[in-house]
Amino acid sequence: MLEFSVLASGSSGNSVYIKSESTQILLDAGISGKQLSQRLASSSGAKMADVDAILITHEHIDHVRGLRQVLKQSNAKVYTTEGTWSQVGKTVEEQRVPEVFVKADQGFEIGDIQVTPFAVSHDAEEPVAYRFDHASGSLCVLTDVGYVSDHIKQVIKGCQCYVWESNHDVEMLRAGRYPWSVKRRILGDKGHLSNYDAAVALADILGTESVNVYLAHLSEDNNMPELAEITFQSVLREIQPVFEEQVVLHRTSRHQHTSLRLV
Repeated sequence: MLEFSVLASGSSGNSVYIKSESTQILLDAGISGKQLSQRLASSSGAKMADVDAILITHEHIDHVRGLRQVLKQSNAKVYTTEGTWSQVGKTVEEQRVPEVFVKADQGFEIGDIQVTPFAVSHDAEEPVAYRFDHASGSLCVLTDVGYVSDHIKQVIKGCQCYVWESNHDVEMLRAGRYPWSVKRRILGDKGHLSNYDAAVALADILGTESVNVYLAHLSEDNNMPELAEITFQSVLREIQPVFEEQVVLHRTSRHQHTSLRLV
């Protein structure tokens, strides 16, 4: 069986724990090592020393803040792109080099979990997102992306669970306190998905089966969980009424982990 818990999600820190019967993976380490250890134990009973692999999506601090501390607690292999490591490697012990450099669209196995990295459009050196496949089901974690390309849609179709970026409400962002340079970055093709764009992109990959969607990376200043949910429900209903019934929405938080969920 494949299970996961979103340990943290938001501009202040991101991390997802993924496990099967024989394999444990940490995707990103964007909160402190202490918080990661606490939430890992609370969500699953696991210890950092139990983790087999640490996957990094990109070098922004909200995805690597706790990496240095985690590496002191774990002998896990580190997986990331060369571009990402060229930035992340500056913040951790120099002698610790990833055992595996990943390349977009070149899948690999970690224990009994098949992992597929794919390139995303974001303002980082060589960012990727990941799909996880197991005999029991599939999970995709897609955040920090300015738009969802047709190629990405093909790669991620058919999962039972998605951790899916829904970063901001466009009107809240435009009216908010951020300087225009930051607003332009967020709204751009290498920024973050709005609630509306995220919902439209999700509709493009839906089939006939029900899916669980965890709305992720919500802005604390330019979004609200209720607004994100309402937007998704409205957009999905407008595109295809049955979609609203197929999609089960879940919230994530920067302050606490989600319950461990079976994919």
